[in-house]
Amino acid sequence: MLSSVPISRNESCPCGSGKRYKHCHGSTAISPTSAGGESDLSALMSRALAAQKAGLIQEARGLYDQALALDPGQANALHMRGVVALTQGEPEAAIRFIKTAMAAGLDNEAIRHNLRLATEAGRVSIHAEAMLELSRLEHSPCDAFVSPDEVQLFPFFLPQFHRIPENDAWWGEGFTEWTNVRRAVPNFLGHDQPRRPGELGYYDLLDPRTRQQQAALAKQYGINGFCYYHYWFKGRRLLEQPLDLVLRSGEPDMPFCVFWANENWSKRWDGGNHEMLVEQTHSDADDVAFIESLLPYFEDKRYIRIEGRPLLMIYRIDLFPNARRTVRRWREVCRAHGMPEPYVVKADTRASGVPHVYGADASLEFPPHRLSAGQTMTRKLQALNPEYKGTIIDYRSAAAYLATADEPAHTHFKTVVPGWDNTARRQLDGTMLVNSSPELFRAWLRESVARAQEMLPPGRRIVFINAWNEWAEGAYLEPDQTHGRAMLEAAWAARFQPRGFKRLRELVDR
Repeated sequence: MLSSVPISRNESCPCGSGKRYKHCHGSTAISPTSAGGESDLSALMSRALAAQKAGLIQEARGLYDQALALDPGQANALHMRGVVALTQGEPEAAIRFIKTAMAAGLDNEAIRHNLRLATEAGRVSIHAEAMLELSRLEHSPCDAFVSPDEVQLFPFFLPQFHRIPENDAWWGEGFTEWTNVRRAVPNFLGHDQPRRPGELGYYDLLDPRTRQQQAALAKQYGINGFCYYHYWFKGRRLLEQPLDLVLRSGEPDMPFCVFWANENWSKRWDGGNHEMLVEQTHSDADDVAFIESLLPYFEDKRYIRIEGRPLLMIYRIDLFPNARRTVRRWREVCRAHGMPEPYVVKADTRASGVPHVYGADASLEFPPHRLSAGQTMTRKLQALNPEYKGTIIDYRSAAAYLATADEPAHTHFKTVVPGWDNTARRQLDGTMLVNSSPELFRAWLRESVARAQEMLPPGRRIVFINAWNEWAEGAYLEPDQTHGRAMLEAAWAARFQPRGFKRLRELVDR
């Protein structure tokens, strides 16, 4: 999608045509002319493209409108006005402008690509309205109920709510995830920042009372277990204390599993520089050491199993030098210790390909990864911070887009997010899912629970939730001061299927 004008006219055109800017949009948009009207048009186009480069989309929109007032048939202005409409979440207008530009004679791969994006965005927009309709469905106690035994819900669990020496050294004395949460500021009118915890308060995960309270809340609302993020760096472990305390104490009596977040730690995650903090390296010996370190967890009666096999989740399976060999070695080690082979699930973050390419058993949807900005992005926010350069995605559109995605042939687990807003970590270049609500979360989760019933066999009917307590990323089920327990209540209500309930695909195809 064309969104900026190059500094040099000899650079590639940002529309994606592959041509130099001066031979593409620059050939007509800002070519010098002696005619007054054409000169005004050229100046307007130049200013409009510059505004897009600066992220001033509303200003660019006004300038393109002025250009079209001078020449309603100016193909480049029509095309770019369509791009602006798409960026602002108006796919129908985008389609109209782009088709008019094509009728005026502009036809290249870039404009055809943008038309495809606009058409897909229009489809998602229709589906988003259907998702909104589903969010209004209320249930009654006599409606069909999907029990926690039939479909299991497993949210991801972040352990960074206690001090460790490394974080004290890297980020300052006393740093925990709450440090990020407290310092967040709003980026638009009505922006729910900073987030403030509800009844659990600014807890410390080393406190056993906190872990008991979390488990009690989760069980009360039909959550089956926690997937703890696990940090292993060639034998060095970080943020391991909460889960180790759970293992040693036998409390709380809450199922759990390990989700290896196998990336480097750097200062990139908070919007800072790329300074390496802890590097992730792999070797044959480390493969063995890693899986052997997990055997005590696998042996625990609370460990989550799929068809009798301990569940092991991997965030970036593509980072292994040879994933198939690594997974095969894990299976061999487990068998040698008299343990069932792990059930390996790869997250759909950056790795492409079916799970079996990597030796894994299944894949895991992991929003907001792989959400297409062209299909789901919006800039319709009041008083948006002009310095904000991040990504803004409409929650309804994202939910609809993922709920209607094509089903793969392999075992694939869905993940639902109650919300997402990591501007507490990355203030000016984070990603925000806007327009979320407990009702929409309930609708998306209800859809995913129904899909698990329909598409997955017994023993694999699982839906994941991102997350239980990712407070600095605005993704949590825990009570807060804005919604109280509403997200947890929505998770329970999603297990009810009201009379007349249809899956989103059925609803939009009627």
